[in-house]
Amino acid sequence: METKKIREFVIKDHIDGFFAVRKKDVREYARGQFVSLELGDCSGRVAAVMWDPDQFALAELEEGMVVKARGVVGEYQNKIQLTVEKIRLATDNEFHIEDIMPHSAQSVEERKARLLALTDKIENSYIKNLVMSFWSDETFMNAFLKAAAGKLWHHAYIGGLSEHAANVAELALKVATGYDFLNKDLLIFGGLFHDAGKLASYSSDMNMIDYTDEGRLLGHIALMDRWLCERASKIEAFPDKLLTKLRHLILSHHGELQYASPVVPMMPEAFVLYYCDEIDSKMGAIDRIRQKQDGVGWSEYVKMLDRFLYFGDRDT
Repeated sequence: METKKIREFVIKDHIDGFFAVRKKDVREYARGQFVSLELGDCSGRVAAVMWDPDQFALAELEEGMVVKARGVVGEYQNKIQLTVEKIRLATDNEFHIEDIMPHSAQSVEERKARLLALTDKIENSYIKNLVMSFWSDETFMNAFLKAAAGKLWHHAYIGGLSEHAANVAELALKVATGYDFLNKDLLIFGGLFHDAGKLASYSSDMNMIDYTDEGRLLGHIALMDRWLCERASKIEAFPDKLLTKLRHLILSHHGELQYASPVVPMMPEAFVLYYCDEIDSKMGAIDRIRQKQDGVGWSEYVKMLDRFLYFGDRDT
């Protein structure tokens, strides 16, 4: 048996490893019941099937669990599939979460330093105090550094939220070098906190990334808007007009009403935030697809972009 990451699987490999259960479905076929699975580790995901499931696989196995699975790599509909022979719950001392969940290539220290460096650039004392009220909350900061920015599409890994936040703020500042009428403090705040509501909209169980009840019922935009108002109310004489501008950045950053944005951008800084968010989220997703392709050739059809992607030839 081999211990391999999913990305390294080759047909006929005999695998014995630890995986997070992303999906589980018990189905019927001519011989009875079988279990259809999607397993994941830090390198990717793989479809799996167990044709002769035991009681654990049928009744006790749940999405979000980390399991030890043994099986053989095959192919189904031109895609790699693991046929599972044995599966059991893994104990906490058998695996490292860094091996199970994808995570940012940047260290926690590096991402935290980027956030604080951006905060230091803020000149408006009210905005800086507001930002520091978040960062000085150790529970919030630790959760922010750990959180993912998405479930599947972009920056969907441990640390993805803080990486994406710093990327967007830095990108917005680069745009501002060409337009002297843009308020850089607003851009930094919007970049850092536009997706911060995802702390509560995605599960904190880092064996898998999924929506919480709050996330589905309220959404990350509404959550961050509430936190923003709560924190600002505790800062003496926080200007109402400034709070309205900051709220607009959060509420409009999805750009269009049909994309769950409560309002459309109506401030120059809100336009910049929207487009910078679009750029970094798209590049994050495209880079994930590029890595899956080893940086060359054509991708499979990407539904979210409604197109194929081309990454060139290896010799170029």
